[in-house]
Amino acid sequence: MYADPNRQGAGTQLCLPALCMALTAATVTYWRGRGRCEPLRVVLACGGVRFVGNYLEKKADMDALKASGKLEYDQVPLVEADGLNLVQGTPTAVYLAQGCGLWPEMPKEQYICGHILAATQDARGPLVSFPFHLDEQRCLEELQSPKGLLGRFAPRWEALLGEGKPYFLGATPSLADCAVYEASHSKD
Repeated sequence: MYADPNRQGAGTQLCLPALCMALTAATVTYWRGRGRCEPLRVVLACGGVRFVGNYLEKKADMDALKASGKLEYDQVPLVEADGLNLVQGTPTAVYLAQGCGLWPEMPKEQYICGHILAATQDARGPLVSFPFHLDEQRCLEELQSPKGLLGRFAPRWEALLGEGKPYFLGATPSLADCAVYEASHSKD
């Protein structure tokens, strides 16, 4: 293990050498919206990784992307980094967090990051489904409901942060902080 305080996004966090990939660039492919891709963009931004947005404008763009063989399951988002075609949100977020110094070394802290990430995905449900129904009132009601972002998830995240803790894991930001930031700002 080593600590590299000079690596952007790493702070004084200890990393396993294999996980400290120091991502420097990526290409993110998705439609012109937040949807399932925005959490991945936020991880890259929080990690200081420059990325290019490749926006799908029409069905032919998606068809061409599928034909390219880059999409394991014929779905976007797609993040191209380190010579890989990263698909599926959760493993992509973890991979990017590892490469940006936003993934902890210890299993307990990894669990904390993982369960908070999963909760943000649940909390974002009304936002992800919005483009398919375009009912703003419905979306707001779902977000504010006792089972929604504001009713269930936000109070629990506040409790996990506790008094005086700047980040979920203490002094160092992690994937959990990026995910909650994105979820809590995605309704803007």
